[in-house]
Amino acid sequence: MRRFFLYLLTVGIALPIVGCGAQKNKSNDAKPIIETLVRASESWNGDIYSYPQGQAQMTLLKITAPVGFRTPVHTHPQPGVAYVAKGTLDCVVTADKTKVFSTGDSFATTFGDTPHYCESVGDESAIVFVAYAGVEEEPVTIPLEK
Repeated sequence: MRRFFLYLLTVGIALPIVGCGAQKNKSNDAKPIIETLVRASESWNGDIYSYPQGQAQMTLLKITAPVGFRTPVHTHPQPGVAYVAKGTLDCVVTADKTKVFSTGDSFATTFGDTPHYCESVGDESAIVFVAYAGVEEEPVTIPLEK
């Protein structure tokens, strides 16, 4: 009886280990696809990036902007990158410095004292993911007063 119990214990421990090992080998055959979407030292409009002083804080935003929504004119005190998951954005720095970003586009955001706004244009709401490398207790967006 003791041998039978020892046998059951051994099999009970060995089978899950062997099973996991076989499964692990199968998953090692699959390789991830890694694409660099943005690598930048300056924004899409030419602002040279630098990092603010203070305790670093990363922020990731998901912004859903209905068609026709326009942000107030604003600035960003830290570098950022954006990815348009859906829709179309028209970003405006000045009348002669605009850029349209559509589904699948990624870009380095404006930075520093560059006032700008973006508007959701097209046929569907825009969904945009924006990541900022900022500083604790500092806003990622500073609206400009009129």
